[in-house]
Amino acid sequence: MKELFTKIKDKLKSLIPFRKLNPHTYWNSLLYIFCVIIILLILFSLYILYEIKNQQILQMTPVSSKSSVLIDEKLLNKVNESFENNLAKEKEVENNTNPYKDPSVN
Repeated sequence: MKELFTKIKDKLKSLIPFRKLNPHTYWNSLLYIFCVIIILLILFSLYILYEIKNQQILQMTPVSSKSSVLIDEKLLNKVNESFENNLAKEKEVENNTNPYKDPSVN
C-alpha cells in the first residue's frame, strides 16, 4: 500500500513541478482573465442592445387561436339591464318635479 502511495506521489510531482511561488504571476493571470471576461460582457451587451434597437429580439408573434367565448351572454345581458335600470332611476330622480319636503322646515 505504501508503495502505491509513493508511486502516485511521484507521478503527481512529475506532472506538477515544484517551483518557487510568485504571487505576481497569479495576480497578472487573474487580471488578464477578468479583463477578457469584462470585454466579452461589454460586447455581448452591445450586441443585445443592437438587436433590441432593430427589433430583432423579444418580438411577440400573435397567436391566433380559436378560443371559445368566455363570457356568458345571459349574464352579460342581466348586468346590462341592471345598469340600464339604475340609469333610468337616476334620470327619474333628476327630472322629478315633486321635490322632497324638508322635515326640518315646518
